[in-house]
Amino acid sequence: MTPAQRRKRIANFKNKGKKLPFVRLIALALGAIFILYLALTTKYWNSKEKLSMVINSPEGGVVVSVLDPQNGEITNISIPKNTQVEASRQLGTWKRKRIWALGVNEKVGGALLKDTVVKNFKFPVSVWADGGALGFASGDTLKTLKAMFFPYDTNLRMGDRLRIGIFSLGLSNSKRTDLDLAKSGYLKKAKLTDGEEGYVLSGRLPKDLLVVFSDPEISRLGLKVSIKDTSGNPRVAQEIAEVIEVMGAKVAAVSKETKASSDCRIWGSNFFAKDLTRLLSCKLEKEPPQGKFDLEIEIGEGFAERF
Repeated sequence: MTPAQRRKRIANFKNKGKKLPFVRLIALALGAIFILYLALTTKYWNSKEKLSMVINSPEGGVVVSVLDPQNGEITNISIPKNTQVEASRQLGTWKRKRIWALGVNEKVGGALLKDTVVKNFKFPVSVWADGGALGFASGDTLKTLKAMFFPYDTNLRMGDRLRIGIFSLGLSNSKRTDLDLAKSGYLKKAKLTDGEEGYVLSGRLPKDLLVVFSDPEISRLGLKVSIKDTSGNPRVAQEIAEVIEVMGAKVAAVSKETKASSDCRIWGSNFFAKDLTRLLSCKLEKEPPQGKFDLEIEIGEGFAERF
């Protein structure tokens, strides 16, 4: 190597050394932008608490996918398409496979499916999505990436989809459990109102399913809830109480009062109040709950009409 070549090589090495800090700075800036993007575009999941989402299957069934970051696992519960349910918003009795199309016709989209699952099965589902989101439950890398970035109807924000996708990609197949609700004891075979064979609900939620949805932190805190019922329909308050207890809290009091046309309001400053606000689409008040309760809910006729 000539002296000129040696000097040129040393100069090139020094220039590369100068570029490295700049490249690292760009990488750090991009990472910071990505984290900020996640924070600003996330509504339903913080990657710390359980998240339940209902996914409309193209075959007509439904998958309720429960993400559990504390135990690092995903549980997928399949609901048969010929399961008879009572649609929310007082829209009558239907087979499960008709609910998605009914929501589209009623111009409420997948919210009807979510609310119908909450109403009938008492699953605390706050997220709904069309079939594209099945990639999150599949364990397949390509399908998960499609669920993260490809378009489909859902109330998830992009930040939520990225968080869910990252969580799903990090799990092995041994951390995924698939359950068939028809084999759980929560459904039984019966002749449906249209004369065909199918499934209807049977009894209360089994303990093995209760564990899937209950939040250990809510149970540990021993949160107590009060329901003020001005809906004029005592069944609605009872159904809400069952959902709350599935989540791990205790409904300590239900008071029936004069009917009011209001919808739903929640008083509470803990994370559970925010979760319940999203689940029931209620208004979260700034004032703290009164009395000895950790959280207070007031439901009116407007809520009963849409639940």
